[in-house]
Amino acid sequence: MRPVQKALPTEVLTTRDETFTIQAIYKSHTDARMPLEANLDVYCSYCEVFSSDLEVEHIISQNQDSSRTHDWDNFLLSCGRCNGKDNKSNKTVDLNTMYFPHRDNTLLAFQYLEGGVVILHPNLTQDQKKKAEATMNLLGLDKRAGNPNYHKNDTRWKHRRGAWEKADEYLKKWEKEETNIPAIIILALSTGFFSVWFTVFEKHIEVRQALVEAFKGTARDCFDANYNPIPRNTNDI
Repeated sequence: MRPVQKALPTEVLTTRDETFTIQAIYKSHTDARMPLEANLDVYCSYCEVFSSDLEVEHIISQNQDSSRTHDWDNFLLSCGRCNGKDNKSNKTVDLNTMYFPHRDNTLLAFQYLEGGVVILHPNLTQDQKKKAEATMNLLGLDKRAGNPNYHKNDTRWKHRRGAWEKADEYLKKWEKEETNIPAIIILALSTGFFSVWFTVFEKHIEVRQALVEAFKGTARDCFDANYNPIPRNTNDI
């Protein structure tokens, strides 16, 4: 899951078409959609799918705490599946026992594998595994054929698989010097799934750097000088 850096209130964000000043409070959460897209682009903050139809998602749901309904710091962008009734929706969220991309280096929580598979990262401690598993269950990131909670209309894993296949194809081209970084970035941005591309190109620092710089809102303090993921918080990932 791509770690993101949300803009702070009063920060000014400029796109090709508009300029937004981030507000601490929004009259309606839907008013924050365009500023969020200017900050994080049109990718689900959880599954990372590229979509022009994302929702402004309340991290802490309105049912759980209505006082945070209008708070900028309680918003992320989500696809309808991650935020659907069979996944996050209005479920209770405890920020202290789960990982979220605007607070943690969520690249360290999960591992992405060929075929669109997402698993808990094998390097996690037992306490970290509990948090990562709670996040996985909240969002259903591991739902695919074979998972008892899988629904046939949940195609997120198929899109991840497609992104992996494209990334792997361009990895082979890159290693044969048949493509270049701009071409890789154009395809990655139009495909989505930052974590898939970042994983496939794990041995190529220059491509990883370009990915981090190209995907708007990626938290750069989550990477060392060689673009390996590093803990975001002193006591956790």
